[in-house]
Amino acid sequence: MKTENKEQREILLPESKLEIRKAEGEPAKIIGYAVRWDQLSRPIWGMFQEKFARGAFTKTLQNPDVYASWQHDSSEILGRTPNTLQLFEDEVGLRYEITPPNWAAKHVETIDRGDVRGSSFIFRAVVEEWDESDPEMPIRSVKEADLFEVSPVTTPAYPQSSVGVRSAQETFQGRPQSMQAAEAERVAEEARNLRDLDLKLKKIRTM
Repeated sequence: MKTENKEQREILLPESKLEIRKAEGEPAKIIGYAVRWDQLSRPIWGMFQEKFARGAFTKTLQNPDVYASWQHDSSEILGRTPNTLQLFEDEVGLRYEITPPNWAAKHVETIDRGDVRGSSFIFRAVVEEWDESDPEMPIRSVKEADLFEVSPVTTPAYPQSSVGVRSAQETFQGRPQSMQAAEAERVAEEARNLRDLDLKLKKIRTM
């Protein structure tokens, strides 16, 4: 299934904590994981959970045009592929390495101190599968996705804005119907048709 809307996800996992790498004679780098393979998200607005399959970004990384920003602020670009932002898929997940500009030293310091410790990313799902064996909390598995942005963020959480809600609702409502859901809809449609037919017959009898 293909979707066109861009989605924003923010994560905070022990394995994904940001770090600053400083090598002698080289500029400092911001390193983190945008995604960790097969790690279930927290419930997204109580609608569903989500995880990414290993290799979900392989195609988009073949010729990427992805940028890194500070707190999702496009006026504060920290890096961009292929020179100042590198992206790697490894056994853990999707790792990024940012070589920030000199003016971002204050941001580097906040990460180094542990004040900013989360990662966020903006993507668009290209191939996805849904597991609705638990109807109370379906699971969305993203098999392939386009990546647009990665970002160090202060308070990782799924978006609390109306845009975030709308994106989650569109994703959930746009999923393919499970066989159970499709059958339930078919039965409901038949019941509506029988009810309409019964009303028409009653009207004819009273004429």
